[in-house]
Amino acid sequence: MVSNVTNQEKISLLLAEYSTLPEFSGLECADVNSLSLFGDRPIHIAATRGDIDEIQLILGHGADINCKGEHGYTALHDAVEQGHSAAVEYLLNQGADPESLNDDGVSPAELAKLLDESEILHLFEQGAG
Repeated sequence: MVSNVTNQEKISLLLAEYSTLPEFSGLECADVNSLSLFGDRPIHIAATRGDIDEIQLILGHGADINCKGEHGYTALHDAVEQGHSAAVEYLLNQGADPESLNDDGVSPAELAKLLDESEILHLFEQGAG
């Protein structure tokens, strides 16, 4: 089945869905740079979900892959924290900065080590990206 939904329609639907999340309570998630109550952007939500299609769609609409959100986390930190190895690999391949430090001075690779995420740690050691 071929979908006639355009990328613009997809991003509009996704952002409308994000607007219903507690992070955007009382706020509209109008574009890929909208800030949540906690300082996160849509790229952080997609990475926390581990949804590569959402990540790809948001990046395709101009999101900064290395922008920082709550606790200074990048999307890469979020994907690591949730154990989403496929999303981590995708983000690295799209240019996410593996050396970016959060507010505690911890890089995504260091976070993977702290959380004992061996599969994700292996991606950093391999130099995915």
